[in-house]
Amino acid sequence: MGYPDLQSFLTGLEESGELHRVPVEVDPVLEIAAVTDQVCKSPGGGKALLFQQVKGSAVPVATNLFGSESRMARALGIADLHTLSQRVTTLFGGAPGPDSAINQARLGLASYAPLLVTEAPCQEIVEDMPSLATLPLIQCWPHDGEPDSGGRALTLPIVFSRDPETGAGNCGIYRVQLFDGETAGIHWQSSSGGAEHWRKYRDRNEPMPVAIALGGAPALTVAAAAPLPDELDEVSFAGFLYKGSLELVRCRTSDLLVPAQAELVIEGIVEPGETRQGGAFGNHTGFYVPVGNVPVMRVRCITRRSSPVCPATVIGRPPMEDCFLARSVAWLMLPFLQVRHPEIRDLHMPVEGIFHGCAIVSMEKRHPDQGAALIRSLWEKGFLRHSRLIVVLDADADIHDLSYVAWRVTNLADWHRDLVIGGETSSPPFTRGKGGMLGIDATRKLPGEAGHRVDVREMEKDAATSNKVVSRWEEYGF
Repeated sequence: MGYPDLQSFLTGLEESGELHRVPVEVDPVLEIAAVTDQVCKSPGGGKALLFQQVKGSAVPVATNLFGSESRMARALGIADLHTLSQRVTTLFGGAPGPDSAINQARLGLASYAPLLVTEAPCQEIVEDMPSLATLPLIQCWPHDGEPDSGGRALTLPIVFSRDPETGAGNCGIYRVQLFDGETAGIHWQSSSGGAEHWRKYRDRNEPMPVAIALGGAPALTVAAAAPLPDELDEVSFAGFLYKGSLELVRCRTSDLLVPAQAELVIEGIVEPGETRQGGAFGNHTGFYVPVGNVPVMRVRCITRRSSPVCPATVIGRPPMEDCFLARSVAWLMLPFLQVRHPEIRDLHMPVEGIFHGCAIVSMEKRHPDQGAALIRSLWEKGFLRHSRLIVVLDADADIHDLSYVAWRVTNLADWHRDLVIGGETSSPPFTRGKGGMLGIDATRKLPGEAGHRVDVREMEKDAATSNKVVSRWEEYGF
């Protein structure tokens, strides 16, 4: 099993020598981020960090929790991230077709449905006169919050909301920007479940209850970061990853359910239509996201453990901690791609193109033009629909070796024939704005397909000669 909460995870990291405690006072404005950034970019991703004294707050801050593949696997209680794909595949039970597979997964997750409790560690202390200013929200980059909205934010929150029509819950990880002690801006993506709930409440002219949880089971952070199909519940999926049902508790000011093992929970409402200018903010691309209007959350209550720890992540130019979170998400989502596209064999999302920047896919190609068709289909639906660059290679390609991928692409692709210019639809003109999207079909061309050649064979050494050379290596004087 994984860890039930953040503090047990920190204990496990410390016991294995993977946690560094920072004992001196640090400033949440830029200093915590600068230390974390330097550690993240050290060989191996560095250790997880626990800043014990944060200026202006009594709450410690933990960063770089998921900053290596081994630590990411430890958080989920597994030996290797590759096994995530195998586990998710078992949920489908061999069901034919994507719809039946997702339905089978939904049924399978029922045994991991969360448990409702009435007492919880996250409600040991209840602050009825809450102030966000007492929390150690960090500012990561110098121009965050410019021109005038302030750059401190919760960077690893799990935001809970509920559909006002169906009652279905949703949780996702969205940056929450501090405006003042009583208000914050929620920077959710327009295509996210939380944003869809907000639009429905706005159209109904009703206030929207929101709850922001910090901490809890690491598996829940992973599930909240994964772009799961709408039919699947994130908390049940987190229980599947954790290998046991997670506990939820009802909020003090709304009917929303939040993780009982969280470190602290911020409860509030978003008034219909109320927005405020938020940003700019440094993004995982390494560039600032421009200023824009965001919904305003008004805080009604804060509940917490008696001695909480605030998790945070620093988002910036790779490599950073979120690269490994993104890698785990890629392994989780590969089986969902494969039930819709059985020809897909593997998926690699390089850290340089963190999340939506780049996806490299290998496929078992059986029909002419199937490579380009797969690219267009991936842009139509699924979690790769926003990918700026999709590269497709044959099933025998090692897509996790970027040097090898570059060699295959530059030597097999024809730029007049094999480029696919795309967008968010599968029909011309494939427009998306701001440069659109690019696909590269670097597969071998089959008979009947433009560019087909009978002599496209990758050179390999003669096996017998290679073995002979190995056995005689010292004879050669090396």
